[in-house]
Formats: sequence, C-alpha cells, structure tokens
Amino acid sequence: MKLPQIAPGVRTALQLGASVALLAFLISRLDWERSLALIRSADPLLLLAVIAIQSADRVLMALKWYQLLCVLDTRLGRWGAIRVYYESTFIGFALPLGGLGPDIVRFVRLRSLGISPHITLSSMVMERLNGLVATLALLTAGFAVLAGLASHPALQKFAIVASVGAGVTGVIACGLIFHRASGRALLRLLDRRTSTASARVAKYAEGIRAYAAQRARLAANLGLSILEQLVSVFTLWVGSHALDAPLPWIVCLAVAPVSVIIQRLPLAYAGLGLREGSTAALLVALGYDYSTALILLMTLFVMFCITLLPGAIILAASGRPRLDASRERAPADQVLRADRPLPPEP
Repeated sequence: MKLPQIAPGVRTALQLGASVALLAFLISRLDWERSLALIRSADPLLLLAVIAIQSADRVLMALKWYQLLCVLDTRLGRWGAIRVYYESTFIGFALPLGGLGPDIVRFVRLRSLGISPHITLSSMVMERLNGLVATLALLTAGFAVLAGLASHPALQKFAIVASVGAGVTGVIACGLIFHRASGRALLRLLDRRTSTASARVAKYAEGIRAYAAQRARLAANLGLSILEQLVSVFTLWVGSHALDAPLPWIVCLAVAPVSVIIQRLPLAYAGLGLREGSTAALLVALGYDYSTALILLMTLFVMFCITLLPGAIILAASGRPRLDASRERAPADQVLRADRPLPPEP
C-alpha cells in the first residue's frame, strides 16, 4: 500500500498557513509598549553589523563549498562560486523546494555551465557531511551549556540527553570521514558495489576516493564549517546589543542549537514562526522577557532577508557565472572523468 502523498503546492500552502497562524499568535502576545520601545532604541550601526556578519557567513559558505569543488574540478572561479551560492540561497528560500532547495539550484546551474553532475553532487554531499559534523559539535556544546543554565529538571535532563546523543553521533560521523580504516572499508565496499554497477555510480565512488586522499583539506573545511555554525551565536549576541537588551554570550550559545534544529523541521515555511516561537519560549524559560526575545528574533529574520537581496539581484540580472577563461581546461589530475580513473590511494 502506498501512503497518501501531499502535492508540493498543497504542502507549501499548509506550511505557509502554519507560519502565518503561528506568527499571528506570537505577535498577539506581545507587550506593544515594550516592543515599540525596543524598536525605537535600536542601534543602526549594530544592525548593520548583523547584516555584515550574515553576509560574510554567506560568502564563507560559498568559499568552503568551492574548496571542496576544487578537489574535483577547478574551472569555476571563486566569484562564480559566490554568485551561484547567493543565487541558490535566494531561490531555495523563495521557492517551495524544501530543505534541499539550494542544492537543487546549484546542481542545475553548474550543469548548465558544463560541469559534470557527479562532480557537483559529490562536492555537495561532502559539504553536507562536514556540515553535519559541525552542526553536531554545536549541538553538543550548546545543549551542555543549556543543561547548566536551565533551572527546570525536565529541561536539564533533555539537554543532557541531547548533548550526549549529538556528541556520540558526531564522533561516529567524524570517524567515517577521517578515520583511515573506516574510509578504506567504505571504499572497498563501494568498489565491490560498483564492479557490476553502471559507470555513473562508479563516478561517485571515484569522487569519494578523491576526497579520502584529501584529509588535510577536509579538516580545514570542517574548521570553516564549525566557524560558520557559530555565526548564529554571533548574530544573536550582536542583535541583542543592537536592541539594547544584551544577552550573555553563554546564553546565546545555549539557545542557538534550538534554532538550528527547529528551522530544519518541515512543519512551517522555512521554519518561520516555529523557530521564533520555540526560541523565545526557551529564552523565557531561562528568565528573559518574552516580548524582548520575540522582537529580537524577528529583527534577525528581517536582517537575514536583507542579506538575500544580492541573490535576487544576481537572478534578476540574468547573469550566470562564467567559467574562468584561464581555467577552461582543469588540470587532468583534478578533474574526474569516467574514462580516466583516479590514481591508487597511497
């Protein structure tokens, strides 16, 4: 029996309706006198700093993906990678493509540029794996801090269990990427699987083998991913100072994991409403004012939307990233081809 499937348009309408209903409820609970005072006292320079941090985060994400892409193909320049990433982020947020929307846009865009699909997918999968390890590291630290700050026993127990679970999962995921024995076992399994599989599947095995030989690059990329995960903590901390309602850095670290988890749930449109409500509820549980928390979170969302404008401009200008003329032909040892196997692993 097939489970009933919801059409994409209907699902998007339901998610958008849920977001609107949640936001309406959250806004109805605001102390308007307190909220308006916070908005009037906002520091424009610090708000610009929030936009600058979020914009730098977008560039950082593009460059760390480009770092992985260069292992397999060097024809797309840094500026081209930034343009593609900005455009994919904007389209992925504006259109109902789900959590993988930006990846779908990047895949289609690079395919139109002549870059092989298996190269694009391999780079994005490795980016996702490193991002997963970095996210689990943030969750481990954040929930551990939350367990120390929370006064309610149930919240403390949940935070401890979540921290331990995220830590164990992160260690396992990190081992699969960096542990040589695990990597070789995975490659041997793929070799057996692809010995009778299609050439297309074999290309992805070649991509994994290429990354397995670049552990130093993967470690540097993981460091960039961890830095990128901390951006949400920085923006929350700077944003609270911008509204003259400063939060301690340690509280921002404890609250950030909740936003990370909630915004990935497919229950509301881009997590809007659900993310703000849950994070505000957590801040209230830690002893902070509800109206202050919600206005802070809504302000950060508005700042995030502003940082998407370059993607909209790139899309409107209909300018697609051009392949660097000096890199029209990538080095033979860095471009994977179906008829050119990688050298044996050292």
